[in-house]
Amino acid sequence: MNPDDFEKRLQRLPMRNVPVEWRGEILDAARRAGDPQRSIPNPRPGSWWRELLWPCPQAWAGLAAAWVLILGLNAATRERVQVATVQSTPPAREVLMALKERRRLLAELAGLSVQVEPKKPAAPRPRSQLSQRTFTG
Repeated sequence: MNPDDFEKRLQRLPMRNVPVEWRGEILDAARRAGDPQRSIPNPRPGSWWRELLWPCPQAWAGLAAAWVLILGLNAATRERVQVATVQSTPPAREVLMALKERRRLLAELAGLSVQVEPKKPAAPRPRSQLSQRTFTG
């Protein structure tokens, strides 16, 4: 069927009237289309970012491309970090012996007298500043 046959068929059909209820809706829509657009927020969700980028989307796209380029170059030129294996810590006795030896060597180099044993702490005292008294009642 070509377009001419279709038009001839339409011309033969009787013209129907538009329902009265539709007339008011059609006229309201035409009036609204003719009114200048008022500044109303877009009710669609997610359109706030379009409003933010609207003044110059090309500039924002260029800025985003520059950041992608910078991050790509940073990732490409980053030195690879080699993770060293962590050995278990030596026992405390060995560490103390190594520290004593180090102190002795430092004292020798400084020309100080070498102490064989560090001073031992005095016997623990009570933490309270009050003297112990016996109360009889």
